[in-house]
Amino acid sequence: MLLLAFFGAAWGRSRAEAALSEQLDLILRAEAEGLIRDYQQFGATALLDAARLSARREALLRVLVQTADGTPLAGTLPGAPASLLGYATLAGAEPERALGAMLPGGVNLIVAARLSAVRDAARALVWAPLLAAAGAGGVALLLGFVAAWALERRLAHVSDAAADISAGDLTRRLPLAGSGDEFDRLVGTVNVMLARLETSVAAQRQVTEDIAHDLRRPLQRLRQALEAAQERGGPVPEQALPALDSVLHTFAALLRIARAEAGAERLPVDLSALVVTVAEAFAPVVEEAGRPFLLSVTPGQHVTGDAALLQRMLANLLDNALTHGAGPVRVLLEPGLLEAGPVLTVEDDGPGIPLADREAVLRRFSRLDQSRATPGTGLGLALVAAAAQAHRARLTLGASSAGGLSVRIAF
Repeated sequence: MLLLAFFGAAWGRSRAEAALSEQLDLILRAEAEGLIRDYQQFGATALLDAARLSARREALLRVLVQTADGTPLAGTLPGAPASLLGYATLAGAEPERALGAMLPGGVNLIVAARLSAVRDAARALVWAPLLAAAGAGGVALLLGFVAAWALERRLAHVSDAAADISAGDLTRRLPLAGSGDEFDRLVGTVNVMLARLETSVAAQRQVTEDIAHDLRRPLQRLRQALEAAQERGGPVPEQALPALDSVLHTFAALLRIARAEAGAERLPVDLSALVVTVAEAFAPVVEEAGRPFLLSVTPGQHVTGDAALLQRMLANLLDNALTHGAGPVRVLLEPGLLEAGPVLTVEDDGPGIPLADREAVLRRFSRLDQSRATPGTGLGLALVAAAAQAHRARLTLGASSAGGLSVRIAF
C-alpha cells in the first residue's frame, strides 16, 4: 500500500506540474501581451519601468528589456540568451520559464517566471488531498475511539449489573443511558423481563419460607408434646423424635437456602479467622471419631460477604466429610494463584462423586444411591452452592488425592 501511494503521488505530481506549466505559459503570454500594448501606447519607457520595478521587488514575474544583439536596457535575468523568440526554459541556479518577443525598434522583450513556484504548487496539490484524507482518517479514528469508549462504558455498567443479578440480587436493573437509542430500548425490555422474574422468584421464595415457618411451629410443638409424654412414661414411638428432628432439620435447611439465594450481606470478613473458628468447633468431633484433622490456613485472607452464611457453608462441608469419609479430613485456605481472592478447599477420603453426577448433587434433595444409607436430606451441598453463588465464588467439585471428594471454592 505504501508503494502504491508513493507511485500514485509521483504520478500525480508530474501531472500537476504539466498542467501548471501550461497555465504558467498562458500567464507569461498574457503578461507579454500587456507589456507590448503598453509599449505601443507609451513607448519604451513603459517597458523599462516595468523591468526596473520587477528587478527591485523580485516579483514572481521578471521582465528583461534588451537590444537585438543582447545588450541589457533594463531588468536582470540570469541565463537569458542574447535574443529570445517564443518559449524557453532558462537553466541556472534556479530554472525559469521565459517567453521572448522582438518588438519594433529592435527591442527584445523577455518575460520570465521561476519554475520553483510551479513545483511548490504541484507538491501542494498532490499532498493536500493526501493530508486531507489522513486528517479525515484521524478524525474518523478519534470519533470511532470515542464511540467505542462510550459503548464500552455502557457495556461495563451493564456487565456489573448483570453480575449482581446473577449473584442473586434480582432488584438490580440494567442502567439506561437516556439517549433513547436501540440499546436503551433493548435494556428497557430486559428490565421489564427482570421485574417479572423478580416477582416470580420472590413469590416462590415466599411460598418456601411460608411453608417452612408454618409447618416448623406445629412440628416443634408436636416434638415438645412427645418429649413431655416420654418424660411421663407414656407410650412414644421409638422413631418419632428422630423423624421429627429430621423434618425440622430439613425445614431449617430450606430456610437457609432461601435466605442465601435472596443475597448475602456485603461486609468485610476475615475468612482466615472464620475458618479457624469453625475448624476448632469440629476438631473434637473429628478426633473423637479417631480421624486426623489436617488444617492449613494462610493468615490475612479476607472477603466481602456474610460471615454467618460462610460459617454455615463450611460447617456443611465438614459435616459432609465426616458423614461420607472414614480417614483424614483436610481443610486448606490459601491465596489463589489465578484467582483474585482466596481459595478454600475441603477434602475427604469417602466414595467421592462421579463426574456425571457433580452438577446434580448441587440441586435440592439430590442424593446419590451410595449415600441413601447415611442420614441426610440432600440439602447440604445445595446450601454450599447457594452460598458460593451469593458470594460470587466459583464452586468446583473434584476428586481428592485419597479418592474422595474435593470441594474447591475460589472467591
